[in-house]
Amino acid sequence: MRHALLVVSLVWIMGWAWSAEATQSNDMQRNDPRLNQGPKPMAEGNSAMVSTQLPIVTETALAVLERGGNAVDAMITATFLQHVVDYHQVSHFGTMSGIYYEADTGEYHVISGVGARPLAGRCGEGDPSRVSIGGVVRAMGALADRWGTLEWSEYLQPAIQAATEGVEMSSFMYGINYNLMQTGDSGGLIDNPEARDFYMPDGFLVPVGERWQMPALAAHLTALAEQGPDYMYEGEWAEKFVDAARAKGHCVAPEDLAEYEVQWQEPVRFSYNGHSMVGSAPPDTGGAFVGLSLNMLQHFDLADRPHYSESAETLEIMARVFGRASEETRRMINDPLAMQVPTDIWMSDAYGQMAADIVKASMRQPGVSLSAPSDDGEEEAMTLGSDHNVIVDEQGNWFSVLHTGHGGAPGVMVDGVRATGSTARAFTQGPGRRLVLPITALMIEKDGKPWLAMGTPGMPPQPVTQVLTNILDWDMHPAEAASVPRFWAWLGNEPGIRIESRISDEVRQGIRESGLPLSDLGPYYWSTGSMQIVWRDEETGRLYGVSDPRRLGWPAGY
Repeated sequence: MRHALLVVSLVWIMGWAWSAEATQSNDMQRNDPRLNQGPKPMAEGNSAMVSTQLPIVTETALAVLERGGNAVDAMITATFLQHVVDYHQVSHFGTMSGIYYEADTGEYHVISGVGARPLAGRCGEGDPSRVSIGGVVRAMGALADRWGTLEWSEYLQPAIQAATEGVEMSSFMYGINYNLMQTGDSGGLIDNPEARDFYMPDGFLVPVGERWQMPALAAHLTALAEQGPDYMYEGEWAEKFVDAARAKGHCVAPEDLAEYEVQWQEPVRFSYNGHSMVGSAPPDTGGAFVGLSLNMLQHFDLADRPHYSESAETLEIMARVFGRASEETRRMINDPLAMQVPTDIWMSDAYGQMAADIVKASMRQPGVSLSAPSDDGEEEAMTLGSDHNVIVDEQGNWFSVLHTGHGGAPGVMVDGVRATGSTARAFTQGPGRRLVLPITALMIEKDGKPWLAMGTPGMPPQPVTQVLTNILDWDMHPAEAASVPRFWAWLGNEPGIRIESRISDEVRQGIRESGLPLSDLGPYYWSTGSMQIVWRDEETGRLYGVSDPRRLGWPAGY
């Protein structure tokens, strides 16, 4: 039963938060952590905690909780708001996946609103290979129907107000917009008149520090608030999208949107040195990757070794484990509605031991010093986009969610909604056509309840695994665990490591002698993610939250 939180309440909440943000931004110094990269303060609370990628989103979600909403209410509100204030990171016709812990039942639920390919052949001529039916809005509707306590229109009011009043242009947002519009990324948006008008209302990109008003998006969000989620799947917007996509030679039919279904799944479960964890389920690759990596790493006794940023041997071990996990999961994870996925085998003790033994047996011979080959080999792509949110409410419900782009068709923009498709792997025939993406929502449980929840945008599996080992093996505080140097490892044609530069010359030399090329990412690299972490003290039950120094995230609680 929905309680009496009115639309006007959320308008007031957003008005307070938005005006506070605007007022504060005029007074803040350039080194203020709310506007820039840099260390963020830890948040504490007895009842609720929120950690998202922008202060305005965290404050708005927390205000929903303070006025009686639950974690689902706050998450839906935050997601729609991020579709405006983090426009450069996510898509309103995009993808989402997350883990929800329901306190009343003690159950974990994975909700998958992952984009899905159209059914090839349904629309005659046309290419379905880069088209994706974005599931995020239908997923928000499914969440609202199952656990929400607000009216549908209330969830969208902060987003509508933000789009109407305008978003303050950050340097990060400007840089991504410039790349998008000036270099022709995202399937030819530069040739789309509607996109040009949206991004460059006066003939050029909105400058840093100015407000970017989005009247077309505000009108769209208003229609969505009035007509409900089906507006984007069976209503006027759906018709416009199909027409725009087909006009550009893409294959999509009205039935593809109307028949899109949100999937409810069981999480991937695994343990690491006695710690019980739940992670995203396929077609997300993150849960399986983290589980398989940790299943191998627990046979290396990391806690008895120096940290990977201080030891070339430890760094090499982790890099080779990640390389093996990447190669194994890259093609074996598909939509489980179409293909089996060997998750249980990857998580088994016997497989973890065998895979760890293979890694040990494939390292250099003792005493041998090698010179690293060229460092221009194939690497796993790193991307900037997506938002990860972690929310805990007073009732003990926990939610860890990532939402991103990967919806639409190349070159398409409709009513202020960037819907430019996806190159991610997916089938175009059969019942299981969801995209395979590295989404990595994760929770650690103790005594059957969440103890810690975390996630990051970008390419999460490797960074999330590193932060987990920092916390569980090297006993770091979560803030320190999120801050210490992170790295990327890949196999491809030539294995190699890319790492943030805060490591010693001794570690650099040791890695080069291992035969692995090493390249420098600088002190803090945006693309290694932005960890959002919430945890509870086991003795007091008090909640804590931290956010990564690499982006603009912010934790808050009460």
